[in-house]
Amino acid sequence: MDQSLESVENMKDITVAILAGGSSKRFGSDKAIAEFQGKPLISHMLDIARKVSSTILVAVSDEAQEKRLIPFVKSTKIVIDPEGEPTCALTGAITAFEHTETTHVILLPVDAPLAKPDLLKMLIQLIPGHGAIVPSWPSGYIEPLHSVYHAEHAYACGLEIMEKGSRKMSDLLDRIQHVLYVSTETLNQFDPELSTFVNFNTLKELKDVERKMKHK
Repeated sequence: MDQSLESVENMKDITVAILAGGSSKRFGSDKAIAEFQGKPLISHMLDIARKVSSTILVAVSDEAQEKRLIPFVKSTKIVIDPEGEPTCALTGAITAFEHTETTHVILLPVDAPLAKPDLLKMLIQLIPGHGAIVPSWPSGYIEPLHSVYHAEHAYACGLEIMEKGSRKMSDLLDRIQHVLYVSTETLNQFDPELSTFVNFNTLKELKDVERKMKHK
């Protein structure tokens, strides 16, 4: 990895890539357009992204999903996974790395509407000199879809591991050089409840969180 990849000036050298692809089998419908607190998840994520950077893209699985999202994303750039590639987070990430026009990219899943921009900005500020910045829980669990990457380096590594049959984001991070893992115990100063990392695998999970927030 080129060690000259140094600065993120005033958040101008960062793309926010929202990963909206995937089959949503457990969810039962296109998760990106499921409503949370009165508006689609993709709209929540775009609002968050705009507080982090003016450069945003949305990665989707296919043209059918692109057509469904166009009314919600409007002029935001949409990129489509290559045809025939497996539908998984790693494919979406590699698509984002390929199409970003900035040196760095922060990935966000489409189902994290409680993400705190201040926490995301903190991660971005740590990227100079690193191939990736990754939140890590005390248990050892990591958050590769709330992480910052050097796009060119991550793209090359992603292609290498896909060619070997890997489909895991953790395998990508094993290949990337100079990864910095940041403890959630440090990040909670920017998000005391760490709600940035709340996401929804099922519609029931979404509705449960929605109900809890109404009662607060």
